[in-house]
Amino acid sequence: MKKNLRNFVFALVVNLVFIIPLNAEEGRLMDAYPPNVSAENFILPDLNGDEHQLEEFRGKYVLVNFWAMSCNVCKSEMTTLQSAFELLGSDKIAIISIHAGTNYDGVDEVLKINNVTYTVLLDIDLELGAWGIPILPTTFVVSPEGDIRYRAVGSRVWNSPFMIDFIQNLLDSDDTQDSSPQASSNDRTYL
Repeated sequence: MKKNLRNFVFALVVNLVFIIPLNAEEGRLMDAYPPNVSAENFILPDLNGDEHQLEEFRGKYVLVNFWAMSCNVCKSEMTTLQSAFELLGSDKIAIISIHAGTNYDGVDEVLKINNVTYTVLLDIDLELGAWGIPILPTTFVVSPEGDIRYRAVGSRVWNSPFMIDFIQNLLDSDDTQDSSPQASSNDRTYL
């Protein structure tokens, strides 16, 4: 009995200290999404009540990040998303954070604290369940054509050198494919 308890505690400690934090570590990037899956368009309000839709961002990559005020990890991730947004520039990539849920009290303050300048929308009615969001935060990379390319379940360090290189390589490889007439969607390289 003692041995089983000791093994359980050891396994729990290993998971808590080493394995679970890997989701937020620099080495954990994103998982490739099945090819040719179109991102569901949405029409959602921002904090001012102005409506936005995914279609507005056609022609550039979009990181779509789902989060909630009740998720502390989500809120702490915003600083790294903002930093990544600044490092990558807004000419080829956009970031849309979608707050999921009815309780959005305090969102303004969280955005101010994290100096967020990217688009933040509200999914009050939880309309976007079809996106396949198992936990918060979950983030998707949507291609300029509107296909989901990658998904990150759990927190990430978006401004880490590894993640910035990952996203920049994606942007650069797409530039190469656009200029190459023989390139096709089958030529995608999943990092």
